[in-house]
Amino acid sequence: MAEGNMSMSDLLPLVAAALNDEAAADAAKELATAREERDTSHKVEVLRAINDGDDKVYEDGETIVYGSALFEDGQYHSRNEDDWKIQLNKSRNICRLEDLRDCQICVGGGIAIASLDELSNESHGWVNGDETDHPDLDGDACSIKIEFCPQSTILTFFIRGWPEAEWKAVMEEEDAYAEHDIIPFLVENVAVQYPEAIVEFKSIKFSAKKIHGALKRLLPPKRRNKFVQTERNEKLHAKEGKK
Repeated sequence: MAEGNMSMSDLLPLVAAALNDEAAADAAKELATAREERDTSHKVEVLRAINDGDDKVYEDGETIVYGSALFEDGQYHSRNEDDWKIQLNKSRNICRLEDLRDCQICVGGGIAIASLDELSNESHGWVNGDETDHPDLDGDACSIKIEFCPQSTILTFFIRGWPEAEWKAVMEEEDAYAEHDIIPFLVENVAVQYPEAIVEFKSIKFSAKKIHGALKRLLPPKRRNKFVQTERNEKLHAKEGKK
């Protein structure tokens, strides 16, 4: 048969192959979209909203992500099995120390659970210096911890560009800063003295007993079931106590 005179039956295999390729491509695209949506709902991030402070950070303005990880990629802390610690993956974006108070911890694609703008009365932070369990801390960095209460969520980050002699002097001076006001101290004092100082967000540690229910379901099943049973027992005892 001449090349230009192909019958319909000759074309059918080619059409079927093309349709199969298109269907496979569509299926792969749907799978990738589903995986991306799943990862977004499971993601823990430290970010800054350009509009500075709006709770709906993904809807009303551009955001800059400085560190992120999937919640289920965390692990129980070696010294306390009730603490769920998540190591953050560093992004290409650089957080200047002067922008620290505009940052938030967000889960599920933009739901803010803690803000560095204002710490609650129970929350506090401290200069931890070179005392940290992060192996990549070197002489050029100073470790800082912030504990958000009453959730007992602890954020660890490094400051680079703050001279070692300076932060060591702060650690030795008892009244250098108030633990409740550590963010204003870092932004209004340290960042002003050292405008090139930057922040690297390293980890977030959750108290498994105080994790929000939507996140608690992402814990390993054995541990999740234990906490669910504990919560049920506590509620049952509380009801019996009211009788």
